[in-house]
Amino acid sequence: MKITKNSIAMMMLALGLGTLSGCISFGGKAVAPLPGASGNDAPPLTATEISDKALEAEKRRKIKTEAGVVFTFQRKVVINEIKGKKERLKTRTYQSYSDHRDPVLLLIDGKKPTPEQVEKERKEIHKHQIKIMGSGKSKEDPDREGDANLMVRNIEKHRDKFIPHLIGTETINGRPAYILQFLHDPEKRFKEAMANEVLKHVLIKIWIDQKEFQVAKAEVVLANPLYVIGGLAATVTTFKLTAYQKRLTPEIWTDHRVTTFIEGRVLWTPHTITFSSESSDFKPVLKND
Repeated sequence: MKITKNSIAMMMLALGLGTLSGCISFGGKAVAPLPGASGNDAPPLTATEISDKALEAEKRRKIKTEAGVVFTFQRKVVINEIKGKKERLKTRTYQSYSDHRDPVLLLIDGKKPTPEQVEKERKEIHKHQIKIMGSGKSKEDPDREGDANLMVRNIEKHRDKFIPHLIGTETINGRPAYILQFLHDPEKRFKEAMANEVLKHVLIKIWIDQKEFQVAKAEVVLANPLYVIGGLAATVTTFKLTAYQKRLTPEIWTDHRVTTFIEGRVLWTPHTITFSSESSDFKPVLKND
């Protein structure tokens, strides 16, 4: 494996599928909600029940999105890549949407992009989205509308590949959340060989809001070095991804802050990538937009 954009994308698949999977359980322990989480004396929930409720919450998001509840926001991405003694800093600002339509490039390294750069970026993002997440829309559609069913479809497709454990509770942004540890079921494999290899080495934790059962936070950490020999020998020694979602309405939560740090070596050359994304200026999309 080369440490490239595609390699990073496949590593991030671990987060995407872990976060979005409804998942099954072999009977994890039940953990009581934090005080004030539900306002009643309901019995504690199990990992399976929390997972099922998270899927129900995603279906409610789908219904709201299809009904026209869509938000737009600006996402600023900063990527700092150090390969040996060479350092490269890249920044991108996108107009993004909560209904999973293709984002629009607004700025590239602080400057307004050309129409050709905008279209090239759109095609690249769309290609990776289809490869990693899948899409029911046409690959050739240059003005692809949002796919409200994207998340639900992928949850139901991959939920049996992960086993959740309920390991505790914590407060995220002032709201009580359950902490679930997701383990990949080794008997259930993905088509992508890289995803199967990565999932052997990562620890996935998801914080699920106790009241609305949306994903409030997700974390993926490489537990031990990942050695890959295939075309070019490489080692990934550190990988940590942390993502937070922002609550816009009880049904609509979307990406807020994402940070990723990857450290490794290609042959004898050290390679470090730092990625950060922060979203702001959230606004409802008008019907005519």
